Amino acid sequence: MVRTVTKEKQRTFNVAIVGFGPKGFYAFERLLAQLKAHKVQDPVAIHLFNQNKFFAAGNVYRPDQPSYLLMNYANSNINCWTDEGPPAILEPTPDFVSWLQSKPEYTREAKDEAFAPRALVGTYLMESFARLCSRLPTNVELVKHIYTVTGIERAENKYRLYTEGNNSCDYPEFNKILLTTGHLGCGASFLEEIQSNRFIDFIYPTHLALEHIEPGAKVAMQGFGLTCIDAILALTEGRAGEFTVNQSGEMTYRISGKEPKKIYPYSRTGLPMMPRTGSLEEKQPLCFFAADRIKSTEPVSYDKSILPLIIKECTVSYYKVLFKDFRWRLLILPEYESILEQIKVFHNYNPEAERFNWEKLLDPFADQSQLTHMEVADTIEKLLVEAEKGVENSPLNAAFATWRRISSVFNEIYSFGGLDAASHKLFDRKYFGLFNRIAYGPPVKNMKKMLALAKAGILDFDFMKGATFEVEESTDTYGLLKVGSQKEQAIDYLINARIPRNNENETPSPLYRAILQKGIGKKFRNNRGGTYTPGCLDMDSRGRLVAADGIADEAISLYGTPTEGLTLDNDTLSRKRNNLASQWAIDVAQSIVLIEKDKNCIENES
Repeated sequence: MVRTVTKEKQRTFNVAIVGFGPKGFYAFERLLAQLKAHKVQDPVAIHLFNQNKFFAAGNVYRPDQPSYLLMNYANSNINCWTDEGPPAILEPTPDFVSWLQSKPEYTREAKDEAFAPRALVGTYLMESFARLCSRLPTNVELVKHIYTVTGIERAENKYRLYTEGNNSCDYPEFNKILLTTGHLGCGASFLEEIQSNRFIDFIYPTHLALEHIEPGAKVAMQGFGLTCIDAILALTEGRAGEFTVNQSGEMTYRISGKEPKKIYPYSRTGLPMMPRTGSLEEKQPLCFFAADRIKSTEPVSYDKSILPLIIKECTVSYYKVLFKDFRWRLLILPEYESILEQIKVFHNYNPEAERFNWEKLLDPFADQSQLTHMEVADTIEKLLVEAEKGVENSPLNAAFATWRRISSVFNEIYSFGGLDAASHKLFDRKYFGLFNRIAYGPPVKNMKKMLALAKAGILDFDFMKGATFEVEESTDTYGLLKVGSQKEQAIDYLINARIPRNNENETPSPLYRAILQKGIGKKFRNNRGGTYTPGCLDMDSRGRLVAADGIADEAISLYGTPTEGLTLDNDTLSRKRNNLASQWAIDVAQSIVLIEKDKNCIENES
């Protein structure tokens, strides 16, 4: 088929945003603001590629998911708009709480400290996107594609994109491409049809991935983080089970008979996450952890330069609260030795006070190869008590929360290979998961549900630590969950309840495999004092993809999850954390302005 291309289409500047969840939406919003600020007049076509119809919400916040799947991010933190200049092309731009307050049907959820359903956040994102679309400048064309991009190739100084079931002729050649593929680019197989396998590699959307698990089945779940909790709730509350709270505040679970008979979670550490309330925390300044001071000796050693300062900050946070409990006051002095002296005196006068112990903070069961059901359940109860006291009244909670204050500062050091190779690997492999467990846990409500399910006999923690799984093809069951040589359990279904991350050895996304195979990009390698490859694509500090020849490509940029490994903790909803979208939008607008100037010069000369 021969396509007729009009003069207008030939002049059109074509932009592609590949993956259109919150990050894609943020980039789109900034692009429109920059096009207006730069007074762009030429025609611009913005093509949005998304796996499903939920543009701006993406897979994570799709509004058709169950309401019991909650955020672990309080309402007060959610705002899909930014206060940076230039302003958005429309007004008003309400944050999430203000948006809820404007909706009579959602006023009950309109509390700063509440944890909203993820579906409701998706509705907010999609409505905000629709409002933006209604205000598009006349020279901007918006084209939506409900396809997953699977291939790419160069076309001189532009690029062609391929999607499932389509070839590049279905799309224009693109001047600029932004890759915001989220977890999909790391191998997360968000389903569009019902699954029927005994091994479930990814749980979302839960109504498609877990629907085939029959009542009475025995289910093992690898991982005990946020994803595991979602899967457990889908198999219980999502199957007509009911949670109730009695007058004493204890939560109980009423079995519906549609649940699995038993659910056996297991993980590397066997430890539950620290639950969270949504109460606002004081933004206390850090005492010792300063990025500029640490970065002065790059590359930075995690063990030598970072970890000692983290321990100091956690110690101070812990004792500030503990001192207050005993009506003492900790004086924050520049010399850490002076703080230690105060702590020594305090314990001399208060020997019953529990001392701060860094190793116990990270893993109170580090010396145990196995854990019992009661040990795990008791730990959850203890963590719930501490969480409900709040950061200001729980020394343990205050120490856990310290990482949330350190994290953004540490990100400055970590980003773009600031750590030496061994330290980079150590943090990714060990401390990333540990700090997520203590600082970014589920809402208290959800962890209470886990305890209620354990008391109801649905959730069994006897295999939480030290377990292995073996497929048994010769039996009616799927496999055996084992701890040691004497404890084993026949399992009907195994669920991988973990979110995939960039991987050193694998590149599961067809698009990223094509990028690597064709030399359009390369994997980042940290060569500082050793060698470590975190698995992400290489890019420069502006987010531009670095090709196999080491040159940054002006046409392709990365944002969000695809940058993990070169950046840290790209919170899905944050507009400030690792914000590469704003620079990308400026670059696109400036490129169009240059083309316009060149065109005007040619016209004037003729």
